[in-house]
Amino acid sequence: MSSAIDCVELQLTLPEQILPQLEGVLWLLSPNGIQVEDALCLAGGDLDQGYSRVRLYVAPEHAEAAVTALRRQGELVGLAIEVIAREVEQQDWNRVWKLHYKPIDLGGRLRIEPAWEQGPDRPGLVRIAIDPGMAFGTGSHETTQLCAQALLSWSDVQAARAVDVSKLRALDLGTGSAILAILAVRLGIGHAVGTEVDAAALTTARTNLALNGVQDQVTLLHSGDPQVVAPEQFPLVVANILASVLVPLCPQVVGTVQRGGTLILSGILARESDDVAQVYVDQGMQLLSTATQGAWACLVLRAAE
Repeated sequence: MSSAIDCVELQLTLPEQILPQLEGVLWLLSPNGIQVEDALCLAGGDLDQGYSRVRLYVAPEHAEAAVTALRRQGELVGLAIEVIAREVEQQDWNRVWKLHYKPIDLGGRLRIEPAWEQGPDRPGLVRIAIDPGMAFGTGSHETTQLCAQALLSWSDVQAARAVDVSKLRALDLGTGSAILAILAVRLGIGHAVGTEVDAAALTTARTNLALNGVQDQVTLLHSGDPQVVAPEQFPLVVANILASVLVPLCPQVVGTVQRGGTLILSGILARESDDVAQVYVDQGMQLLSTATQGAWACLVLRAAE
């Protein structure tokens, strides 16, 4: 007897400059998440520089229509898209994660580790256990690592200023698997709020909060609107989303940052970083720094006092 089919994986390889033009339809077709790999990712070693491989997951009965939609979208941007379809059995997810997801060590200060491969401790090491499920945020992507490094730097600055961060609250917009919200709490922040539009990702996030024993210190909200937290504003806001979302939502995102607060943005291609930064500067933010890793960038900004 054959195993039940959970979903169909659709795989396509795209030039990186085309990907932002197709992100909207990709998320519409696969609202529970898409997986993007490039030549700098562990799983993308076979890709040419400048190309990304995208995997999206659809119900079996929707697969044919999804392939047609992808090809039509390709035609609109002048690209012939080849789609490879693969049926995914229900038991595949955990097996695939356990085969390919290994602990990630960031500069000896932070280790993001799968729930099934934890430890050991080291003095001064922050450890976060993750069961990624189908949510974005295993720690392997450059944007997550860039945001994590920015949070570590922010924490260092607060320590140098003798700021009691236990009295502060942080906001993680588009929290995904909740890695960054957990890290904020691990760095001593009293409470974090994570917003997420994807209900499946929230299920994964709740699992990860429990794995790390911080479920009482992180509040999760099912929403894609930054203003769901209004009228509260935060001294620290992180948004690792996509430039195509960060730009139109700029006023709402800025509205969540309190006066003098810090805003960390990623999900931004390096070639887009100047344009995204300008949008936020025009909204009254001060650009403090830009960091890049591979094809991706992270912006750190400060709100006016």
